[in-house]
Amino acid sequence: MLNYLLMCRSLTYAQRASRTLEHAGITATITKAPKSATGVGCGYCVKVSEKKLAPAIAALNKAGLGPARIFMLSENGFVSEVEL
Repeated sequence: MLNYLLMCRSLTYAQRASRTLEHAGITATITKAPKSATGVGCGYCVKVSEKKLAPAIAALNKAGLGPARIFMLSENGFVSEVEL
């Protein structure tokens, strides 16, 4: 199963995004961003499942918390950026 990482600019924004998604009925997990996604190994993201990606982005945009970047996390751990 594919998951998507919605990049947040800080831990605080990741926490806000997670709360917003939970209120919208979307399960989300805060996690440290993989080094391959940030380039420096520092950052946080919110992980959502593939089938919840579109509603998650809509809920975050409505709350003014739209992700700066989105990455796809494959089952084997490979991370690649997704263009919107």
